[in-house]
Formats: sequence, C-alpha cells, structure tokens
Amino acid sequence: MTDSNFTGGSRRDLTKYRITLAASLAALVLAGWMIQVAYSQHVQVLKIGDQTGERLQMRGYIGHQEGAQHEQR
Repeated sequence: MTDSNFTGGSRRDLTKYRITLAASLAALVLAGWMIQVAYSQHVQVLKIGDQTGERLQMRGYIGHQEGAQHEQR
C-alpha cells in the first residue's frame, strides 16, 4: 500500500477513505439483502392469499372473483 495518494494526502487520510468505502459497501450489501428478504416475504404472502381464496371457493364461501388469482411465481 502507498503512503500517500495522488493529491498528496497522508496515510491517515487514506485510512479514513478506506473505512468510509468499506462502510458504504457494507451498507449497500445490507440494503440488497433486506430488499431480497422483503421480496421473498411478499411472494409468500401472495401465495398464502391465493391458497386461502382457493379454499374459500372450494368450500363455497365465495364465488369466482375476476382478478383474484395472482400469477404463479
């Protein structure tokens, strides 16, 4: 590793830059993970709703409703 950057910054400045870069990358990874988890839970909720609607239709509690079915995932 170098002791200075192209602008003449010190080793201390480079360390601050590296820490900031590492923290921002960690935050980006965490945000991506949170989005993926939220999407998978959303898909589960849709599937549960579809299953509940199908059971209610089979038991005759509700009739066929246009637009009640979601696309399969």
